[in-house]
Parts: sequence; C-alpha cells; structure tokens
Amino acid sequence: MQIYLPRSAQSTISMARVRVPRKARKLYEKAARPFRKGDYVEAQGKLDQALHLYPAFPEALVMQGYMQIDLNQWEAAEQSLRAAVRRDPTYGWAYLLLSDLYNQEQRFDDAVAMSQRAVQLIPNVWPAYYEMCKAFMGKDQFALALVASEAVLSNNRGTLLHLAKAHALIGLGRYQEAAVELKAYLYHQPAGEGAQDAHDLLNKIQGKLQCVRNPG
Repeated sequence: MQIYLPRSAQSTISMARVRVPRKARKLYEKAARPFRKGDYVEAQGKLDQALHLYPAFPEALVMQGYMQIDLNQWEAAEQSLRAAVRRDPTYGWAYLLLSDLYNQEQRFDDAVAMSQRAVQLIPNVWPAYYEMCKAFMGKDQFALALVASEAVLSNNRGTLLHLAKAHALIGLGRYQEAAVELKAYLYHQPAGEGAQDAHDLLNKIQGKLQCVRNPG
C-alpha cells in the first residue's frame, strides 16, 4: 500500500516540529517534490542536508523511513522511524509507518501497538485502521480486524478498507458479505492497487458459494 505523506500531517503541531530551523525546513520542502515523484535519490540528498543541519527533525526522519521501507531497507527504516518517535512522540505518521513496517516483517504484536497509537493521534487517516486490521488478521483475530476495518469505512468508500474487511469476513466464514465488499471495492477501483487480489478472492468465493448451492 502506498502511503503518501501529507503536506500537513496533522492539525496539532508539536514543539518538536516548531523548533526545526527554517533552513532545514526549506530543505525538507525541497525533498518533498522529488519524493512525490518517486525520485528517492534526489529526495534523500535534500533530506541528508536537512538532517545534517538538524538531526532531530521528525518529518525528515519519517520521510526517510518511508523511502527505506519502499526500498526494503527495513532495519534502517526502523531506526529512522524510532528516532522520529523519540524526537516527537505525538507524530502519528511515524507510528503509522512503523505499523506498516512491522506488518511486512510479520511482527504483528508490534504492528497492533503502533497502529493503535497512530489511530489515537491521526484518527481521520484511514491507512492507520487498515494497518491495524492487517495486524489483527496476522494474529488470526478476525473479529477485531473486522471492527478495525469498519471503524472509518463509511467515510472512506473505495479504499483498501473494503479489501481488508473482505479478508476479515472470510476469516470468519462470512463469504457472502465478503463478496459484497469485494464488489464494492472493484466498483470504485476497477484497476486499483488491490484489484487483482479482489478479483481472485471474488472468483474463489463465488465458486465456493456455487458448490454450496449445487452440491451434487
């Protein structure tokens, strides 16, 4: 899942971010342009300069951690994101990316803890609930995963939350309801990030339901 860091990550700006020197902030803003284009080499160069000026720069550390996750540099990513948390314990996007990282590493207890903290700090950001859902499913706690997926789905139609909810419903044996969620996702995102997974799951479910209707 692609998580694009926002220009303003959350409404409350902590003192840790207020203290960032103007020159370091400008370098971070210059890094944001190539970052959004996927030019990580140029973005990292600007971040290196910003972090050289101010090593305790939470947003720069988080952007660096994002790129490191995307490049499968997981140990380095954890170091960057943990540093961001130490500098600013209120920066929700650091916890969100840590939960993504831990889910990829199948460290599901850690992913649950980080996603729960992210939800507390950035409650309107749906990927935090998505990561929480994945973490619960990694622990085979499908009922909790369903609750997490439904928490903000009504305001985030067409997102990967539909797919997460479908997986949770399948884990609970509720196949018809899962099919509804998969169809909803494909309606909104026929060529989206999870479209192939949704098609594959839907075909399997429909085959299973067909067998139930026509056992002979």
